[in-house]
Amino acid sequence: MIRDSGFPTFMPVMSALQRLVAIQPDFSNLPTNEIIEILQSWKESEFFDKLSQNLWLVSFPDPQLIPVDLHTRLPANRICLCIPESACANKENQSRLKHFSSNGFRIVADNFVSSLELAWGDTKYFAMDAQAGLPFYAKSWTTKLSSGQHWAKNISDSVVLEQALQSGFKMLSGDYAFNPPASNKSADSSARTRLLKLLGLVSRDADSPELEELFKQDPSLSFMLFKLVSSAAFAQTVRVSSFGQAITLLGRRQLQRWLQLLLYARPEENAGALNPLMTRAAFRASMMEGLCQKQGGNKDEQDAAFMVGMFSLLDKLFGSNLAEVLQPLTLKEEILDALIGRTGTLGALLHLVELSDRANCAEVENALQRAEINVDVFEECLVEAYAWVNQVCRDA
Repeated sequence: MIRDSGFPTFMPVMSALQRLVAIQPDFSNLPTNEIIEILQSWKESEFFDKLSQNLWLVSFPDPQLIPVDLHTRLPANRICLCIPESACANKENQSRLKHFSSNGFRIVADNFVSSLELAWGDTKYFAMDAQAGLPFYAKSWTTKLSSGQHWAKNISDSVVLEQALQSGFKMLSGDYAFNPPASNKSADSSARTRLLKLLGLVSRDADSPELEELFKQDPSLSFMLFKLVSSAAFAQTVRVSSFGQAITLLGRRQLQRWLQLLLYARPEENAGALNPLMTRAAFRASMMEGLCQKQGGNKDEQDAAFMVGMFSLLDKLFGSNLAEVLQPLTLKEEILDALIGRTGTLGALLHLVELSDRANCAEVENALQRAEINVDVFEECLVEAYAWVNQVCRDA
């Protein structure tokens, strides 16, 4: 479907353990009929199949404008209709909502503000805006409506994230990943420094003994290296008996990518929870690589694009100036220009990718034009990037 308007971004919605559970397309102010046309084009492109484990949270301001045969056009079991609670409370709308629910759609009471009693008595799922923090009664409703997965959105930082978790929300979204707690920035800095040194050695194709020496300084890193090489993904028929053998079996290209991702993967205080920055960096890396590939980039150019996406959040991770963080690495000028100045071809792609998982619908069109990317290619790369995020979450 080629179109000249409607450039939705795909915002990630995460679980309490920071695994991807849903996609929230930002359609901005597009009319309902255009939103449905776009959703139908995504069905034809098999987007819902490619992200088969994720829900799609789609906002509709007026249920009266949603066609009653929507279940024949879209996969109802994959889509949550997010309807303003005020519209759900309107009795004229409730029979229509019941119809959609009976045909498999989840109805989410959006912008939920009920305090003492439900504005809509049939509420099973609700979404609460956490932009200014969550109200005192939030936890009472997640407890009373315990059978549903409730969503706290527009979470701005780690303080509100913790408030949402304590209030019992199971689905979480917002820019909190980009505003990590100060403790996260300093945690395990020596291990991250070793990772940066390893990446520097790999990028200049250092000899294996130099790599082995750094691996030997970190028992946790050594364990993860052997675990990765011994995994079913590599289907090795020989037993790994040395660091040199493990590095050889893994291969330099795969080792470099694994180390890049591992920067974000150090354990969080909450057992089992991923670092929120990890999935956002993984998304950027895959999205950059996909866009570069679609533009005809060769393997080296795709690797550079992947690296730019992965390294673009290191300033948030380390709590330091990005140029300082990158100083130990011998990176090419085009990579540094993209990361520090957002210039060049890779810089234009990075600017687009930075907009693509946030509520920036109005800005995406200009970014697409600057990067010379077709909207259909853009959306295909979005889906492929989130499919890789799902894989990262499974393997973490």
